[in-house]
Amino acid sequence: MRIAILVVAILALGGVANAQEKLRADDSRAIQDCIKTKESSNKEQPESCIGLIANACLDTPEGQSTAGQAGCYQREQLVWDDILNETYRRLQGSFEGKLKTQLRDIQRVWIESRKQQCGFYRDVIQGSLAIPIGASCFNAETARRALYLLSILNI
Repeated sequence: MRIAILVVAILALGGVANAQEKLRADDSRAIQDCIKTKESSNKEQPESCIGLIANACLDTPEGQSTAGQAGCYQREQLVWDDILNETYRRLQGSFEGKLKTQLRDIQRVWIESRKQQCGFYRDVIQGSLAIPIGASCFNAETARRALYLLSILNI
């Protein structure tokens, strides 16, 4: 029980830290450049851009602690979330009627699905490792969704 309370408290603090952290222009540029490069190449998929910022961050002294690892994933997730939100906004602007409503409804379901999936991983792992695992999941799922919406936008 104490471990569960500790994990919830740490996740709540991580959410506060994430909310205070700002999207870094260099991080955004790096991921967007990676996506463009992969899209123009027939050899690699844009999915290989997932982890670009987090993995480099994990190799720094700040990325060695559990909280630091979670922070690395959250730092990258800010970029993917920005890409996802901008792409969603552009799609909503290009759709009308039923398609616009369907996109909204599907996005709401996806948000809940991501929450449930990543929460499940945290529940399975438990302990301090659950924190970076949960952050990694949120980053990866957000990135995949952003790339999916970008693919629809580019149809």
